Amino acid sequence: RFSGLGMASDRKMSKVDLKRRFRLAYTVRKGMLHPKLRGAFIRLDLDEDSRSFVEYSMSHPYSAWWCWLRGALTPYVSRYSADGILNMSRMHVLSTYQWRSLLRQPIDEKINTLLDVGAGDGFVTQTARPLFNEITATESARSLSWRLWWRGFRSVLTGDIRSAGLCNRQYDVVSCLNVLDRIDYPTRLLKDLKASIKPEGRVVLAVVMPFHPAVMGPGGSREPKERLPIPGCCEIPPNPNNSWEECVNALAERVLWPQGFEVEAVTRVPYMSHGDNRSQLYTLDDAVLVLRLGKPVENKKAMPLCQPCPE
Repeated sequence: RFSGLGMASDRKMSKVDLKRRFRLAYTVRKGMLHPKLRGAFIRLDLDEDSRSFVEYSMSHPYSAWWCWLRGALTPYVSRYSADGILNMSRMHVLSTYQWRSLLRQPIDEKINTLLDVGAGDGFVTQTARPLFNEITATESARSLSWRLWWRGFRSVLTGDIRSAGLCNRQYDVVSCLNVLDRIDYPTRLLKDLKASIKPEGRVVLAVVMPFHPAVMGPGGSREPKERLPIPGCCEIPPNPNNSWEECVNALAERVLWPQGFEVEAVTRVPYMSHGDNRSQLYTLDDAVLVLRLGKPVENKKAMPLCQPCPE
């Protein structure tokens, strides 16, 4: 693995100290959540697998050399492709225990099929492996698709699951972790996710909050061609006053419920990326929702579902 020598590891830190140092947020102000979301909220915490990710990142950060090399590649390929080439895509969203908690899956039972859309190099998908008999993972970057194959997943090179023939209602669970804010047409993707699961299937959706979408490409990032009606969408810089709870409410009321999803479970976890010579760990604030198919719910107070981003 391409890990830099970087900084030496700190002394063993307590869970409380780790959460404070890296701002690893798991709690919410439940009173601010929509009543339907309040009842669906599941409190998770920094468990042993998640803690191991943090401690390994602290003790094995990518060195300045590997970061320079990645920067040298990005004028020609996207950041994702560069990470795939250099094997620098180590990230963490959910541990195996957290997957089980959200899906309410007994430890002695397995779900048959999982489709992971936009799976990166498979490191995030790996923790779901013990829950499923068969996993298919998609990626639009060739280098990351190869990493998925290298990790033993059935890898499909595509940025459009419909054109790849995967919207055939054959999957028990479809996961889409931190992809919605990195594509041009998020509502189209949500429709495709619905078309991929069995009638009794579920979608596991992770979205960074506050919602600040950007599409990555060679040379940097740009705004998406559509924006979702979530507070702060496309604001530059992101507005820190848009709370996690406010954004999750808007995601459910203005996007997911009108699309015909029901929220079975919701939680808050840190979206963690491996550290480098500048920082021992990079974190964002994730909302993870478990969705089932339901009937579209009209929200007359909502903004139109999708609007073009301002020029």
